[in-house]
Amino acid sequence: MKPPAKPRAIELLFEIGCEEIPAGMLPKAEEDLRLNLEKLLAAESLAKDATVETFSAPRRLSAWVRGLPMKQADVELEVTGPPKSVAYDAVGAPTRAALSFADKQRVQLNSLYLMQTAKGEYLATKQVKLGRTTEQILTAVLPRAVHDLTWPRSMTWTGLEGPRFIRPIRWVVAVLDGKPLNLQVAGIAAGNVTRGHRFLGSAAIHVRHFLDYEKKLQANGVIIRPARRLEKISREVQTFLKRSNYRIHEDPDLRRLVAYLNEYPTVIQGDFDPAFLSLPDEILITVMRDHQKYFAVEKKNGELAPQFLAVINSGKDAKG
Repeated sequence: MKPPAKPRAIELLFEIGCEEIPAGMLPKAEEDLRLNLEKLLAAESLAKDATVETFSAPRRLSAWVRGLPMKQADVELEVTGPPKSVAYDAVGAPTRAALSFADKQRVQLNSLYLMQTAKGEYLATKQVKLGRTTEQILTAVLPRAVHDLTWPRSMTWTGLEGPRFIRPIRWVVAVLDGKPLNLQVAGIAAGNVTRGHRFLGSAAIHVRHFLDYEKKLQANGVIIRPARRLEKISREVQTFLKRSNYRIHEDPDLRRLVAYLNEYPTVIQGDFDPAFLSLPDEILITVMRDHQKYFAVEKKNGELAPQFLAVINSGKDAKG
């Protein structure tokens, strides 16, 4: 005899599209969104086999939730009624209290039984609480995952009272098992349409699931995974170093920052007037790093070169 088939798992794609979020706030926002979603799923008994991944780029926070059940499991509950002394008369016949309890629970008298509790014997019956569909649950709780995000500062932008967010929300994507969810976040109706790069991508991209979303975004100038943006930056820096006789002034924090500053990071090479090399290295490095977000370039002997590497938000790979 074959074991029962495992219920089909479904996935959720969720995205909040907005004006540019400060790059330094994105890593924490990603983590907070993941924690909020995991907490909400656990509270609704949907988290057992689910995995939640969150991603961000300057104009969006997104989540990919896999392994969701189609619905909550049904739960058998034991419901207690009146005590035995009230439920039955002196000869053991059910009283009006017992009849009323059976009627309220919509069960036959013969399905009632006595249950021993710390306070004595009580009339009881079993009920099955039917699980709600995942679609019903997520439609109700997903907005909370966004509203509960905390920011160093936030704003309203509609002129009306309502949820606050770090930047004005412009679009919402919520797709469960290929179907858009009927919900709103901050007055914005969710759908299955995202947006690409502000200048180089489409303003209306229809998506069906996360991998479709990721592929279409990349074709429209957005690399949604920060780790892959960082890999692209590192790869292009190495390409520059291989074809030159220089090295860069290593700054892991700056690499991470520019990965969050750009939706499609592309490394380019620039030059500055060698006369500036008369200034102390620390001043030049600080100005390039803190004010321009540039990487200083050094000669093999450690001296600064009159060059820098910058990361631009280009939808096409630059030649340098």
